[in-house]
Amino acid sequence: MSNQTKPENNRIGIRMMRNRKTNSRRPGFTLVELLVVIAIIGVMVGLLLPAVQAAREAARRMQCGNNLKQLTLGLHNYESSYRTLPPSRITTGESRHSWSAFMLPFIEQSAIYDIYNFNVRWWRPENYPATQTMIPSYVCPSSPSTRMMPPAAAQDNHVLVPANGFGPSDYSSTNEVRRSFFEANGLPFPPGILRGSPGAMDRNRPTKLADILDGLSNTMMLAERCGRPEIYFTGKRPSGIVVADGWGWADYDSTSGSVNGASMDGTLLNRTSGSAPYATTIHGGCAINCTNNSEYYSFHPGGINISLADGSVRFMSDSVNAAILGAVITRAGGEVVSGEF
Repeated sequence: MSNQTKPENNRIGIRMMRNRKTNSRRPGFTLVELLVVIAIIGVMVGLLLPAVQAAREAARRMQCGNNLKQLTLGLHNYESSYRTLPPSRITTGESRHSWSAFMLPFIEQSAIYDIYNFNVRWWRPENYPATQTMIPSYVCPSSPSTRMMPPAAAQDNHVLVPANGFGPSDYSSTNEVRRSFFEANGLPFPPGILRGSPGAMDRNRPTKLADILDGLSNTMMLAERCGRPEIYFTGKRPSGIVVADGWGWADYDSTSGSVNGASMDGTLLNRTSGSAPYATTIHGGCAINCTNNSEYYSFHPGGINISLADGSVRFMSDSVNAAILGAVITRAGGEVVSGEF
């Protein structure tokens, strides 16, 4: 009996030894192979990350354009109800407000409109419950101004600052194009551009869509002025800059303004001594993406989103011809706008 079991035991032992040898030879990652795999993954991430970031920015830019479209549609609905567009800004008397306050019911913000007091200035404590509210439609997703921002300059009478600041705004109407912008670009000052009455919306008085004689599809309604109250120069935020305005969504200095033209690097001057830095821009030929101090500015590469008076939205290149920009801003300048802008 024992003689019969010995061969069987030997065979079992041999199989176990073979299995141990086989198991010991199973393939695995060496340190070098592991490092190669990690390096390959790193290269793939490096190649894919810019594409992912570009896709995210494209989505943000599209959302920004949708914001402008909804705001412009709201202005159309306002005009349908009141037979006029709201003033771009009211800067006289005790009641000083922006178009963005008047149109609140037309962008589904009736609750804020109902608690807004138009009998006092926008920054008064009576309006804090409204003006401290961040309204998503007034903020571009690419802009860093997605936090509550207090006014920063007492010289503009913005002295009553709530602890939580004011809700920001990244969109603005344009009252006019100043002579300095055209002169910096070597262009004559167009006779159709008159101070105080060029844009789709006017200061201190209402206008009608019928007043836009250059055509609704040829006239700008709103555009981006992002990142305020911080000052930006060509994508960078320098330190030590004194900011001029608070740029809340109800601030008439925030949501309407003039195109003066800036130097290509957005350089600033001190208003009193002439020494940098301060929130007064050196005039020049640039109006888009050089500085957000009284000029058009976005955090989208290559240009800004604008809405036209017909409700359409376009992406305007930051290299747009100065004459075309002036023509698009005016509502009744008589200029002929041709080609893409």
